[in-house]
Amino acid sequence: MEQVYELAGGVTVSRMQPTIGASISGIDIAGGVSAEQVESLKQALYAHGVVVLRGQDAMSFDDHLGFAAIFGDPISEGHVPDRPQITPVTGKVGSKEGTACYWHSDGVYKPEPEFASILRAVDPCTFGGDTSWSSGVAAYANLPDEVKRQLRDMRFNSSLTARMPKDYNHFGDGDNWNKLHEKYPPVTQPAVSAHPVTGALALYVNQSWSIDIVGMDEGESAAMVAMLTAEIKRPEYQCRWQWQKGDVAIWDNRLVQHYGVPDHTTGRYLERITVANGPVLSIADWEASGAKVKVVA
Repeated sequence: MEQVYELAGGVTVSRMQPTIGASISGIDIAGGVSAEQVESLKQALYAHGVVVLRGQDAMSFDDHLGFAAIFGDPISEGHVPDRPQITPVTGKVGSKEGTACYWHSDGVYKPEPEFASILRAVDPCTFGGDTSWSSGVAAYANLPDEVKRQLRDMRFNSSLTARMPKDYNHFGDGDNWNKLHEKYPPVTQPAVSAHPVTGALALYVNQSWSIDIVGMDEGESAAMVAMLTAEIKRPEYQCRWQWQKGDVAIWDNRLVQHYGVPDHTTGRYLERITVANGPVLSIADWEASGAKVKVVA
């Protein structure tokens, strides 16, 4: 396993940890990303789940939006005037508000959750306020075979209303929350996602958005969710990033879960754009496509 390797377009990939994460050099987003570099970025993202680029201070909102569109269709549900694609990610000293300090993937409560999230550090916390990611691929791979058999056709319930209070400022105001509530009624998602490009299998049950398991009684369901969400917390599946101004992180929500560490010593302001690219596939969905399941190294 090479820790550092080269891809087309002058892209250098440096692994963060054996199971997850890589930093990318050789790309200037504001200066334009070539077709070769786009393919290299996607290759690295699908292999490592999350990639981070430093030194992107020159990026504008238009650069951010254009870069995000490389990975899918930008979602416009934010409340920033004239920039509905932006979701502000903020943090206050001594507060957990806005930190997303539970393991989760973005948009699980939607019929078609966010495929990728692109987060730009505009004014990050100067000490603390890191983000951690955990590999759903590694978590699934290390489960006992008996559990994997149980998970094959398992689905869980998810709901915006059940998890996010109306007065939570992530959505701007109550009117916007009402609109999203009407737009996104409760859904079910597969316990294991099959990646639409590589076929990699990843644990998709998560602490924030998995309410209960379809078809299980309350006690059995709670035990199953607790066991699976504990698995994603293993440090050997994780990487952790200390933000600097100008950093840009891209992660694939079908492969990884993330956690905002709530230990800010200063405020922070980051901007996130998420993109859609179809529903989350189950193992059965992937097999029905005629492809064979494979795992990314």
